[in-house]
Amino acid sequence: MKGKLLPLVAVTCTAMFFNQLNAQQYQTMPIQSGFTADVIANGVGPSAASVNNSVDAADFAYVSRDFQATASSPALTYGLPINGTINSAVASPAGLTYQLASYSANNSLRLAAVGDSGTLVFTTPKAVVNLYMLATSGSGDSTVNITVNFADNTTQTFSAVPISDWYGGSNAAISGIGRVNRTNDNLESGGGTNPRIYQIPLAIDAANQSKNVQSIAVTKAGPASTTAGNIVNVFAISAEAYNACPPPTNVTATTTMNSATVNWTAPANAPASGYQYYLSTSNTAPTVTTTPTGSTAAGVTSAQFNSLTTGQTYYVWVRSNCGGSSQSFWTMSQFTTGQISATYTAGDITTLYAASVTTTSANSCPGTLSITIPAGYKVQSTSVSYNMSTASDGWMSEQKSLLVCSTNGNAEGSVSSGSGSSGGTFSYNRTGLTIANDLTGTVNFEMRAWRTYGGSGCNSTYNKVDNNTFKVTVTLQPASALATNEVSTKGNERIAYPNPFADTLYLEKAENVKKAVVTDPSGVVVKTVENPSSELFLGGIKSGMYILTLTMKDGSVKSMKTIKK
Repeated sequence: MKGKLLPLVAVTCTAMFFNQLNAQQYQTMPIQSGFTADVIANGVGPSAASVNNSVDAADFAYVSRDFQATASSPALTYGLPINGTINSAVASPAGLTYQLASYSANNSLRLAAVGDSGTLVFTTPKAVVNLYMLATSGSGDSTVNITVNFADNTTQTFSAVPISDWYGGSNAAISGIGRVNRTNDNLESGGGTNPRIYQIPLAIDAANQSKNVQSIAVTKAGPASTTAGNIVNVFAISAEAYNACPPPTNVTATTTMNSATVNWTAPANAPASGYQYYLSTSNTAPTVTTTPTGSTAAGVTSAQFNSLTTGQTYYVWVRSNCGGSSQSFWTMSQFTTGQISATYTAGDITTLYAASVTTTSANSCPGTLSITIPAGYKVQSTSVSYNMSTASDGWMSEQKSLLVCSTNGNAEGSVSSGSGSSGGTFSYNRTGLTIANDLTGTVNFEMRAWRTYGGSGCNSTYNKVDNNTFKVTVTLQPASALATNEVSTKGNERIAYPNPFADTLYLEKAENVKKAVVTDPSGVVVKTVENPSSELFLGGIKSGMYILTLTMKDGSVKSMKTIKK
C-alpha cells in the first residue's frame, strides 16, 4: 500500500461546441478597501522588503513572476501573473477572471485567529446572481462565515464556508505558482502543481439578485489552531452579474465544410423580441453597443451561416432581445468548419505498466480510431480529448499517455502526465497537433496509455482511459491550400527556441524585433507583444501548434512553426 503524499468507431462531420463562454456576465468586482496584508513578493530585492506578512504560519509568501531576490537572480518560470490577472482554471463557469490588488500594497484580507474579521468594500456596487471568492488557507484548512451586504441595508449570510490549505486542495483557480520564504529568500516551485488559490462560489438568493452588493464581510470561524496556523487569505472577488433580460443557454453549432447552423436554448421567460447574434473570426467579445450581425424573430432559436472558410475557427455570440433597450448579456460559443470527429466506444482502454515512458515507448494495448478524409481535403490540424481514471491504489500522477498517428508514425512531441498524489479522474485536452498534417484518405490514430505503478502488463486495475471519452477531431482544409506546417523561417534561420517549448520562447536578436505575434492554426491571434524582450512568456495558452511571426525593425517579416508542450 502506498502512502499518500501531501506536499467500433463512429465518425461524424458535425462539430458540437464546447467552450461556451459568457464573458459579459462574468465580471471582476474591484475592491476599494479592506485588504490588510501584502503577501505577494514582487520586483527585485529581498522578499522581506516586498511583503509585510506571510500566507501561512511558516513565513512563506506567494511570488510574482517578476520576483528576483537580487538583480542577478535567475528569472522565475512560475509565479503569479505580473499583471495580477488570473483566468480561472475551474471549468465551470467558463470565462471567469480575477484581478488581484497591487503587489506593492496590501493585497490580502488576512485572518489568523478565530473571530478575526474584515470587510471588502467594492468600488462599484453591482447586482449579481453569484459571487466567486478567490481565497486560500495557509498551514491547514479553514472555515469562514461570510456576510454579503446590499445597498438597501439587507444582508445574506453564508456559514462555515470551507477554504482548503494552499497545497493539494481542489477547485483551484490557479495552481503551480510557487512560494518564497521571506526570512531567507529560499524559493520553492511547488512541483508545478502547488501552491494554489481556490475559487469559492457564493450563490445569491433570487430575492436578492436585483440588489447592488456593496461589500462582503469575512470572519474566520475555525479551526482554533494551537500552532497559529490555518490562516485565511482572501485576494479577490468576481461575479456573475444580474440582468433582468435572461440570456439564452446551450449555444451549439453543427458544421459542414463551409457552413454552420447555430442553435441555442431559450430562457425560461423567452424574450418577446427574439434574439440577436454576432459572428466573427476574432474572439474579441461584442459590447452592449456593438451592431449585431443579424437577428431572429421571437421563438426562433437557430441561425444559418453559409459561404464560410473551411478550417476557419469562428466565434458566435447570441443574446436575448427583450424589447427596446433591454437585451441580455451576450453568450458565446465557437466552432470550426470542416471538422471530423471520432470517439472510441469499445470500452475502457487499459494501461501498460512501465517504470518510465518516452515518445518512442512501445505499447501493446492502445486504443485505435480511424477517420476518413473526404476527397479534395487534407488534414490541417488534430486535437484530442479523453479522461483517465484511477482505481485501487492508483494515483493520477502515475498516468502517462501519448497520441500517435499510426498512418505516418508521427507522435506528439511529449508524453502527457496527470498530477496529484491521489485517486480520481484527470481530463486531457490538446489542440493544434501537427502529427497528421496533409494526410488524406483513411487516417489512423492510437491512444497509448501507461501507468508507472501497479502490477505488470496491460490492465485497468490502477489506471485506465475511460470509455466514450477518447475523441480525436481533425480540422480540414482544401487539398490545394498551403498547409500550416509549410510555413517556415527564411533561410532556415532560427528566430526562437526551444521548440517544442513549455512556457517561454526565447527570441534570437530580440533587440531587432519590432513586434511578435503568435497565432493558432486557424489564424486567430493569441498573443501580440510590441518591442518584446528576449523572453516571450506563453504559459497561458493551450498545448498545441502555433505560428510565431516577427516583424523586424528593418521592415522584414520572419515566421516559424512552434509547438507548446
